Amino acid sequence: MKIRWSYVLAGGVLVTLAGLLVREVVANHGVDEGLYDFAVSDTAAVTRIVIWDKSPDTATLERKGVQWMVNGQYIARHDAIEVILETLYRVRLRNFPQAAAQQTILSAMATYGKRVEVYQGDALVKSFIVGTETPDMLGTYMLMDGYDTPVATYLPGFNGYLSSRFFLREDLWRTRELWPNPTEMSAITLVYPDSTFLEVQRNGAQFRLVGGSGSGMTADPMASQALYKAVQQAQYEGMIIPSDLVWRKKDSIAATQPVAIVTVHYADGENAEMRLFHVPGGPDILDENGQPEQWDPDRFYALMSDGRFVLAQRYGLQHVLKSFRAFLPKGDPTQMQD
Repeated sequence: MKIRWSYVLAGGVLVTLAGLLVREVVANHGVDEGLYDFAVSDTAAVTRIVIWDKSPDTATLERKGVQWMVNGQYIARHDAIEVILETLYRVRLRNFPQAAAQQTILSAMATYGKRVEVYQGDALVKSFIVGTETPDMLGTYMLMDGYDTPVATYLPGFNGYLSSRFFLREDLWRTRELWPNPTEMSAITLVYPDSTFLEVQRNGAQFRLVGGSGSGMTADPMASQALYKAVQQAQYEGMIIPSDLVWRKKDSIAATQPVAIVTVHYADGENAEMRLFHVPGGPDILDENGQPEQWDPDRFYALMSDGRFVLAQRYGLQHVLKSFRAFLPKGDPTQMQD
């Protein structure tokens, strides 16, 4: 009897497993995993990502050593690269759309879809189309190359759609660092409209102050190090491009007196200049008396010597736009007198 009951128990387990297997096959519409296997298991090995659409716009992201470049010319935003790599690693199947909706989804993909190609070395490891969001805005339709059935995808633990992570605009992919050059800096020059001029020069761990009444004196090391670090970390709020209305005023803005000019000098002899200009105030920007401000107190237009026209925040430049007095050596009355 014991043997017979063991057979019955084993048979019951097999029937249960078979039922689960059949249910899984039915749930997956009997298709192979290639239909929805969008994830890249080893994103550390990814060397290139190409995104393009019918416009045709193309964003080519390529790993160069420890940096990523966009379209072979500009350093890419580190945070944006991390987001797209995380998306490629974590994307999963959410569900299969109803058959009646598939043609509508495919039509939308043909119009709005973005093709994504992922390479590891010279090998193309993934190629698919990112379409529109699902009706509940919690999934994204995708279509794997070689298949004609779209599926809905998502990121576990994330409520939202994924298409916005695969954007094409080059200016949005570019790093927002004002001075992205990794070369060692040798001097930083600050010029203000009242003709105030100062330069903090660096020679190893030593800093020298040029300009003002004490030209040639040793500069305060802590203040100087803070200036150099602030320049390395300074970022702009957003890039102004030809489609923006203010782009038309670029030349007239450049013809006005700048608020400040910051020039970074590098050890290899290269220079990078930033000219800051006032941003007009508006009816919503009021002074302490409730009157409209002439200028926006929080933002500047910035023209960079490499051609970028950007919007910069005063807050982000607070440790860069310093006066001569900020770099005077502390506690040295003999140098302070000069």
